[in-house]
Amino acid sequence: MKIYQDFFDTLKKYLLLLEIDKKKGIVGCNDQDIEKLKNEKGAIPAAYEAYLRSIGKKFLFEFMDAEDMAFESLDYINSFANEVFKENALQIEKDFFVISERRNDYISLIYSDEENPEVWIMSEYWDEKDGENLSVRTNSFTTLMLIFFQQTLRNHTASFHFIPSTIKNKEAYFREKYQNWLNGLKTIKNIIDQYPNDNNLINELNSSFLDYYMANEDAITGALNKSESVEEKEADIITDPSYLPETAKKKSLFEKLKDLFG
Repeated sequence: MKIYQDFFDTLKKYLLLLEIDKKKGIVGCNDQDIEKLKNEKGAIPAAYEAYLRSIGKKFLFEFMDAEDMAFESLDYINSFANEVFKENALQIEKDFFVISERRNDYISLIYSDEENPEVWIMSEYWDEKDGENLSVRTNSFTTLMLIFFQQTLRNHTASFHFIPSTIKNKEAYFREKYQNWLNGLKTIKNIIDQYPNDNNLINELNSSFLDYYMANEDAITGALNKSESVEEKEADIITDPSYLPETAKKKSLFEKLKDLFG
């Protein structure tokens, strides 16, 4: 169990540093939540229990790209799953957990008899030839988390472009988002460098991060090394009434970062 708990606690630390689902809040289930689920469904796979205890309480829209895998949503998830099973005329003989649904399009489930089980996926609409469409999604539960993490690293900065209408200084808001992102990336890189780990799952997580970080290292370190005085000077130029359209064509560092990451 500890190998999985350490993995999810590390993943949680990284998500918090990157401010993923900051507004929602990343929290885990307590002992009462876990016991309630065990009483309803029986033994919980170790990896899934560790997920629930570390980050699984709430709907993490950003991290999971709108897929709802929250403990708080399990009643609805299972209700929708029953509709999917009915459409597919499927009866599962092994003990299982339906763990997620995404926008009433598909469900994912795991069997209960392994510590880190395969994740299976089924859409609402059945395959006419076979009478069902249940297929393997990932070879383990933790692999699915790695996929979510990889796509978050690739895609999260695109969300910085959607600035609430209540924000008055949009430029400052945008820059702060990028600066926090870059600081978080650098902090995670330092953690990986300073604290070698013998947990293979954490090493896989770190490898996923480093693949992204090393590909963008020059842009990241360049932004972090840029002095605040230069940043302030750029901001002054942008807000100066005499700022000419011809000069505006020159992109600031953060605009370049937006093109690169967003």
